[in-house]
Amino acid sequence: MAVQLELQPAPPLRLSPECLVYTGIARLYRTGAVLIQTSGATGEQFGFFLPDVPPLTAGTAEPGLWAEVSLMTAIATATSGTFPFGVEQVHPAYVPDPRGGGNRWLNLSGTAHIGREIRIAYRVTVQTA
Repeated sequence: MAVQLELQPAPPLRLSPECLVYTGIARLYRTGAVLIQTSGATGEQFGFFLPDVPPLTAGTAEPGLWAEVSLMTAIATATSGTFPFGVEQVHPAYVPDPRGGGNRWLNLSGTAHIGREIRIAYRVTVQTA
């Protein structure tokens, strides 16, 4: 059962000429009728490109990046044990465009414990020199 993604970005916040903050809500969810969770299951890798963020062109140094993610809601299925929900090991980076080309795009990745569905709030701060 594949993990689906739905994004709701907010307008960027300019803190200074060199500092821009991108925020929004990401919904990670599963579709399908049967969902089996096991105690102690490892999280699943996720990643998405932040919408409305301009790319870095070839040869441009990567700016300073900081990411924060918080769990907003979690929806489980009928369970009879203890299962983790949330995200961990969140990492922002400018990565190459999977479609090709020399530009790099801002990506947020991490590990998620989803259950049926989680909603996370994300905040990525970009600090240029």
